[in-house]
Amino acid sequence: MIRFIALSLVTLFPVWAQASVDSGAAGNALNLNVVSMLLSLALVVVTIIALAFLVKRFNPHMTTSEDFKVVRSLALGTKERLLVVEIDNKQHLLGVTPNAINYLYELQKPLPEREMTPLAKQFSQLLNTKNKT
Repeated sequence: MIRFIALSLVTLFPVWAQASVDSGAAGNALNLNVVSMLLSLALVVVTIIALAFLVKRFNPHMTTSEDFKVVRSLALGTKERLLVVEIDNKQHLLGVTPNAINYLYELQKPLPEREMTPLAKQFSQLLNTKNKT
């Protein structure tokens, strides 16, 4: 993340220097607006990456476990879901609502795990998460 900030500042420095040199020019206001926009954009991107890192690191609901794994999830409504979880190498179907979790069925034929898309793999490597294959 520090490399990204340094690269952003080095990349934007010539534009900023150009704007400060042409202080008497009529286009100075335009250059300052472009520099302001680029710095604001860089700040927003850095903030998003930092918040994603913090949420991934400190959110207790996103912990991974070798014994318990959510294989699939299907939203049935705004708060209702079907989950296929794997416990002790067996897959179970659960119904989850805001008020209850109901055991529905043990799957006879296990569902294969979905592969992560290349973009998701890159984000997971960026956030230092466990990389699934």
